[in-house]
Amino acid sequence: MLKKIAVSLILFSLAFIFGCKSTPKTDSNFTIGDGADIGFVKDWSNPEFEGGKTTDIVADGLAMVDARGIVEARDRSIEDAKRKAVEQAVGTMMSSEKVIENNRLIKSEIYSKTSGYIASYKIIDERQTDKSYYVKISANVGVDMIEDNLMAMGVLIDTMNLPLIVVLVTDEYGNISDSFNVALERHMSLKGFQFVDNETLKDVLAKEKIKLEELAGSKSVEIMSKIGLSTGAQVAVIGKADANFFKKIEGTAMKSYRSNVAIRVVSIADARTIAQSTHQVGGIGGSDEDAAAIALQKSADSVGKDISKQITDKWQDIVQQGYEYSLLIVGLDDFNLQIEFENKLKEHIAGLKQVYNRGFVGDTSKFMIKYIGSSRDLAVDINNKASDMGFIIDIKTFDDKTITITVEPIVSESGQRDII
Repeated sequence: MLKKIAVSLILFSLAFIFGCKSTPKTDSNFTIGDGADIGFVKDWSNPEFEGGKTTDIVADGLAMVDARGIVEARDRSIEDAKRKAVEQAVGTMMSSEKVIENNRLIKSEIYSKTSGYIASYKIIDERQTDKSYYVKISANVGVDMIEDNLMAMGVLIDTMNLPLIVVLVTDEYGNISDSFNVALERHMSLKGFQFVDNETLKDVLAKEKIKLEELAGSKSVEIMSKIGLSTGAQVAVIGKADANFFKKIEGTAMKSYRSNVAIRVVSIADARTIAQSTHQVGGIGGSDEDAAAIALQKSADSVGKDISKQITDKWQDIVQQGYEYSLLIVGLDDFNLQIEFENKLKEHIAGLKQVYNRGFVGDTSKFMIKYIGSSRDLAVDINNKASDMGFIIDIKTFDDKTITITVEPIVSESGQRDII
């Protein structure tokens, strides 16, 4: 009898327990199955993240629920959100046109390694339906890492149409500082920068009878322009890189030298400073020459890293906001025609961010243009869109900063303006 009572009590208890089991929670938007979120990770930090500057990006992810189950769908939706966060980070560094143009390379080198660029993420929303799983995350994305890899791929440099750099850093005697310059070029070349060949530079300096010590004086703009025209360089690195005796290493034949470096990176077209850096470090060698060279090479590596970052930051801003060009226009001989041409530029030229009307004297107008692309790209766009804008346009000259054109309104056979 007691045995029957005990069995009955056990059966009753089991029935009570299973009867109290929770049912799935449901509302009009989503269903979370019983216990589905138990053990799900909502915050994640990447133990293998390499460090550097990061930024927080909010991104959505979505994955279909299939035979593999809800947990696997959730994982895939998180991966989708992480990839979209990285894509957004890439988009802050490059124009959408350049991203599309280089999509295959970026996809294989960046998007295929998404998790490596995520320092951490936090799930801020997630929902499950019968057929899909949705998440929204706030991801901490390593922008320095992405930038370094885009640089190594040559993609960021390509957005600026591969500007050529000439290194004109001198020693205390006004001569090319070979140890520093060679090491600087080697370091920055690994990031995709391109430089004027050293022998080509020396030939130009000899042919033009240029004295580099004059770069520190009033003739600096003139000298840089001359070197730029002769070498094709658009950017110059100028400044001083010396190394001086510091001390002997006690008890050895080794010597210590200390570098003293101060440089600027400038746009040859307008002498505008793009980046600048200073550095001091010691170098030890068995001879004066070796110790000095080691100190300068150490400085070159540090300075190269510093100015590479400054240059790419500057170029990223240009990529997003547009580069400034002067547009000189001959033929807009009255105010109404000038305003019409200004409006047509805004309407028809893709990549145009801003047009600033600087007025006109006689039949010559001056516009300041903010445009995403090179001056050549802008000249080509204006030329190609001439008939759409209702003007006959002739590109007279262009360089890195200025485009000069002549315009003439299109007139029909009846003598009427063909206003589009």
